Amino acid sequence: MFPVVPREAERLKALRNLAIADSPPEPHLDAVCRTAAALFSVPISLVSLVEEDQQWFKASCGLDLGRTPRAVAFCAHAILADDVLVIEDAAADPRFAENPLVTGPPHIRFYAGAPLTLEPGLHVGTLCLKDVVPRRFPAEQRRQLRDLAAIVVAQLRLLRAERDIREREERYRLAEQATKDAIWDWDLVTDAISWGEAAETLFGPRPPEADLTGAQWIERIHPEDRDRARATIAGAVDGTEDHYSDEYRVRRGDGTYAQVLDRGFVIRSGTGAALRMVGATHDVTERRLSESALRASEERLRLALRAGRMVAWERDLRTGLATRSDNARELLGIGSGPVSYLTDRVHPEDRAHVEDFSAYGGALDAVEFRFQPPDGPEMWLCMRAEQAEPERIVGITFDITDRKQAEARLWRTANHDPLTELPNRALFQARFKAALAAAERDGTGVGLLLIDIDDFKDVNDTLGHDAGDAMLKEMSARLSALIRPADTVARLGGDEFAVILVAPYGLAEAAAFAERLVARLREPFTYRGRPLASKVSIGLAGYPAHHRLPDELMKDADIALYRAKSAGRNRIAVYAPEMRALTERRVAIAGEMREALAQRRIIPFYQPKVCLVTGRIVGFEALARWQHPTDGIRAPGYFGSAFEDPELARMIGACIIGHVAADMRGWRARGLAFGRVAVNVSSAEFHQPDLADTMLGVLEAAGVPATCLEIEVTETVFLGRGSDCVAAILRRFHESGVTVALDDFGTGYASLTHLKQFPVDHIKVDQSFVRGLEQDGDDAAIVAAVIGLGRSLKTQVTAEGVETEGQAERLRAMGCDFAQGYRYAKPMIATRIPWLIRSWGQGPAPARKAAR
Repeated sequence: MFPVVPREAERLKALRNLAIADSPPEPHLDAVCRTAAALFSVPISLVSLVEEDQQWFKASCGLDLGRTPRAVAFCAHAILADDVLVIEDAAADPRFAENPLVTGPPHIRFYAGAPLTLEPGLHVGTLCLKDVVPRRFPAEQRRQLRDLAAIVVAQLRLLRAERDIREREERYRLAEQATKDAIWDWDLVTDAISWGEAAETLFGPRPPEADLTGAQWIERIHPEDRDRARATIAGAVDGTEDHYSDEYRVRRGDGTYAQVLDRGFVIRSGTGAALRMVGATHDVTERRLSESALRASEERLRLALRAGRMVAWERDLRTGLATRSDNARELLGIGSGPVSYLTDRVHPEDRAHVEDFSAYGGALDAVEFRFQPPDGPEMWLCMRAEQAEPERIVGITFDITDRKQAEARLWRTANHDPLTELPNRALFQARFKAALAAAERDGTGVGLLLIDIDDFKDVNDTLGHDAGDAMLKEMSARLSALIRPADTVARLGGDEFAVILVAPYGLAEAAAFAERLVARLREPFTYRGRPLASKVSIGLAGYPAHHRLPDELMKDADIALYRAKSAGRNRIAVYAPEMRALTERRVAIAGEMREALAQRRIIPFYQPKVCLVTGRIVGFEALARWQHPTDGIRAPGYFGSAFEDPELARMIGACIIGHVAADMRGWRARGLAFGRVAVNVSSAEFHQPDLADTMLGVLEAAGVPATCLEIEVTETVFLGRGSDCVAAILRRFHESGVTVALDDFGTGYASLTHLKQFPVDHIKVDQSFVRGLEQDGDDAAIVAAVIGLGRSLKTQVTAEGVETEGQAERLRAMGCDFAQGYRYAKPMIATRIPWLIRSWGQGPAPARKAAR
């Protein structure tokens, strides 16, 4: 559906009043379209007239299309406002992205349309420009397009006026036969004037009074014309000529003035005395307005040529001479004359191209070239031409220097990183393909290094993005200083760089170069008076040692980079085929996990948490398990790599909380005292600001109180960007009655201040410390310290991985609150929990054997 125009009925009436519907082409309007296409360097220019349900093209350049439905017309939007409508990229504009003229032929991407305004608020169509590539359209060009649109309006008015004139002239011819003009008869003796009925056409609906005198008629003549008209009449009456003719303005009955052509014949007596004058007054108002509009349009065209820095010309093929518009000397420093005036000043590298121009006997309809004026700097020009007659070519030459300079700047902007000024990903890929093609041709090699700054995110988070930008610039400078001119260093995005090493470097030399890079890049640099250390991980792949295609080599280097990071960072890794197998395994597992989630095969298993004092079950931890269709139950040890994918991690988390809420609802319905159920929440899930509300909503929908839930987080969620969001989520949980447990305590990198900064209710001692509790004094000291810390902070402490009664006794003696592990029970499916809870109280606590 097209947008509604407020004064649509008046607009359509104004369009119909032009009386040009389905009229034949107008050369002047086609010329304006060609001028517009040349001026703005677009392939398509149209004069579009928007009717009730369609638009049709009165004139066009570059598009062989007569009309389109109004629903898909860009111009249906352009007529809504008085200013130029500019769509720099239609594919990015919601109004036009799905338009069939954008998605299909002619594949419009750019549009600029100036409304054709007959009077304020009435726009009958547009003069529009279209291109198949996105582009900008500055204010100066908008003004030029408005000027050309005004020319089109003037031409439309002129066409209408010319039709009116032809009609009026026909009426005049008929009036001579049937007195259709304002016929008058003036008695010079009595000064009385009688008028024919057609006088109403000139004076309005009421003809002048029958006794109107000549003196009264002269008083109706415009004051500026009156003395001249009076003298002309007196000359005819008093002279010897019998014919009288004059043109002047006369006041109508409504007070407006009409431009009239007054013609008469003097009737004399036998002695030559003037007795009467008879004649007709013809209204030429519209003709004069049209002539004035035409003069104005010609002046606008002249100004448009000057404002658009264009020179119009025509060449006589018989003489070889070119006649150029008056502004040619001002713009180009040359006037009319031989074509050599221009060609002799063309840049030598462009001369052959210009000689292939159609105006000079070649095949090109348009040509762009560099031109050196007699005075002034070198400039870029564009010429377009058409053969108007067998011996005459007309064309236009215009200055495109600004456009060429903008294109050069745009190319650099599109192909270079704005921060480091290194080639960006697009230019890197082009150079990489070119390097591989050259190596294929010459039988040489190419080395590809993908470089990642280790812990770059921490620099941004702790020191700010200005420090991060400074580090990126320093890295860029060091990389650029280490490579050869034939090599390429590029910034692919974020903290990722790439280096292309060409012959004579082989894989061994590339590896040695990478080692030098690691050593050089780890050297500290100073930022605002403080030293900053930077370390990098590098993945290396080579042609032809590994793969021959650019995409495969990029994948190889990326796999090697992943290996370097997973091996501890601050090192290089050279690609090996077995690395790809591991990567493909991770990808395969991710795919299997997505399928498992879709089939609802990811379920929680529950492991009880036991009070070390009473031996009673105080809660459970929900642990993700995969019910594999053929291999049975799989633990995270098999599919843990799936949690490296943030999207998968969030999907698994949502699946588990849904199952846990349903299980708790069932247990509550059976009257089971299961305490709190702890659910592990990954770092990826904390990237969702509404995490707490979402999980609480799942509990509410299941009818389970929030006090039945505990969430377990690792220390990694407190680190890096987004810690404010994490704090808000944890506070929301805490305020709702959900407790927060800090899992694997002592194995991460968080500061102890996080125990104060975040609402932590519960600390879980990692099983790696519990395992050596009875044999390793250091482990025992760490466990005792954590328990003491929990007691000081009034925070509950749970020991994980308890497998022996000796471990349980030591933990009980240290004051640990709770324990979980194989000493008590393995994780089990939800359907076994009712049996476990009911049978738990039947044996002596806490020496009961672990449930199996």
